[in-house]
Formats: sequence, structure tokens, C-alpha cells
Amino acid sequence: MERTARDEVAERREMILAALAARAGERVSGGALARELGCSRAAVHRHVDALRAAGVPIGATRAGYVLDPAADPVIPSAVMPLLSSPLAGPVTWTPEIGSTNDEAARLARAGALEGTVVGADHQTAGRGRRGREWVDAPGEALMFTVILRPRVSPVNAGMLPIVVALGLAGGLEACGVTGVEIAWPNDVLAQGTKVAGILCEMSADQERVTWAIAGMGVNVGPVPEVPGARWVPGSLAALGARPRRGDLLVAVLAAIGRRYSAWVEHGPAAVVSAFGRRDHLAGRVAEVGTPEGTISGVACGIDEFGRLVVEEGGTARALASGEVTRVSAG
Repeated sequence: MERTARDEVAERREMILAALAARAGERVSGGALARELGCSRAAVHRHVDALRAAGVPIGATRAGYVLDPAADPVIPSAVMPLLSSPLAGPVTWTPEIGSTNDEAARLARAGALEGTVVGADHQTAGRGRRGREWVDAPGEALMFTVILRPRVSPVNAGMLPIVVALGLAGGLEACGVTGVEIAWPNDVLAQGTKVAGILCEMSADQERVTWAIAGMGVNVGPVPEVPGARWVPGSLAALGARPRRGDLLVAVLAAIGRRYSAWVEHGPAAVVSAFGRRDHLAGRVAEVGTPEGTISGVACGIDEFGRLVVEEGGTARALASGEVTRVSAG
């Protein structure tokens, strides 16, 4: 793919950010950065100004530039060497985007490789399931979408959100988060609060899945107020575990990659079993809004297609889609 002038500018800015992040809290002279990048000090100044305008906390003094030690940038060039197949990148990251899912879908349609990651520090048009708005505090959440090309039939692809949720849960635990559960089909809870959400979309015909995308938002730092939320909003910081966003991205992609590969190669049995150990709804009475109306019953896990099984009046029903609107003790 031919590189554009915009690509080169983005690469230069990422190089400056990486150099400052490697010496966070230390002053780095414009001359030193210019030598590292092979450009002029004036060009360095322009790139730093652009980074600051995008919200990166870079201070400027006569002695040089300094990145706030509390800053938590995601730097693709630092992340990508740590990734492995099948989710090995490439990774792109921008300060602001409309929706990472929309951009990833565009790239998927254009033939982007499986494992391609689109991330941003802030989404202006982020969304959850059923058109809900995704609300984030700029720079305080880990928001990204990964492109997948699963070799499964469309009828079996309904399990994909569960596979991704299990991987996300595993990545959170690898970073020190405890009490991680999944509320079918796409909410990840930790110690009873919602810390992450997932939105999967795909393109398929009757025989195969052409592409799928899995968008994720993880509340790392403080969470904006979310009116009408089904679950109590929470954050990793509030739970005493605030990993660096780049480290969390690596851990989550690795965990999702393992779950995803095992599912594609060996089928759904292990996924169903693993979900059962994290099922937040299991044994509770759940009200589920469906196109046919509201169904209320005891949640009994999922089947081999990722459908929620609800026992209602002695009859078990498998729900392929729906909105859990209320949960109470069984």
C-alpha cells in the first residue's frame, strides 16, 4: 500500500511521542529529537504543538520538552513487536475518531488483514449495542476494534461475542483485575461493576463470514456519568488495578487470540464451559427484551451457538438476541 504524506506525518509524531514516553518526566531537547528523527528543530516544534493540541500533556521549556509522567499514551511502534498471531496488527492509533468500528469496517471491506487494530483516545460517535451511545473520557479508556476473518459458518458465528468477551476477561485478569464476569452477551463486569463493553459486527453470505470486527471499550480511568445504565459503571482504577493502556492492549489481544484460535480450530465446547465459569446471570431471574416481547426466566448459561438459555415456566428457551433489562436473585 502506497504511503501518503499524512502517513509520514503521523509516523513522525508517533516517533516523537515514543521518544518522550521513553523518558517520561525528563526534559528532552528539541535538538536531540531532531537528530533522532532526521528533521529540523522547527519541524519537531510543529509536531509537538500538534500533539499538545490533540491533548497529549507535553510541557515545553527552554531546556526541552517533557511528557507528563502521568500520561498514558498508546504507541503502536511499542505495542506491535509484542503482538503475536493471529492478532498481530498492524496497529493504528489516533487522538480522536468518530468510531473505531466504522473505520475498521471500512478497512475490512478494503481487504485489511486479520489482526488489524484501529484504536483511539476518544470517540465522538462511539456506539454500543442497539445504537446506544458509547461515552468515554478522552485518554481514560482503552478503545479499539480488531478485524477478524473467522473460518466458521455464519450460523456458528453467533458465538464470536462470547469468544471475544472471554478473551477480554482473561486479558484483564492478566493485568491484575479480579472478580471478572460476563453478562450475556457483551458486557464485562469486575467486582460487580461494568468495566468494559463489546460490539461485534460482521459481513457474511449464506456460506461464509467475509469479515468480522470486534470493538471494545475498557474503562481504565475515571468514568463519565452514564444515565440509565443497566450495570453500575466502574473502572480499573477504582478497583485498584490501573495498567498502562499499551500493556493492557497487548494482554487483551493475546488472550483473545488464544480463545479465538481454539474456537475456530476445535469448536464451541470449551467456550461454553469457560463462559459458565464467568456467567454473571447464571441462576438469576433475567428479564430479556426480544423482538417478540419481554421474556422472564432463570438464566441457565449458553448453548453451542452462543444463545442465552432461559428457563421459563419449566420450558427452556434459547435466545439468539435480546437485551437483558433486569436481573434479580433466583
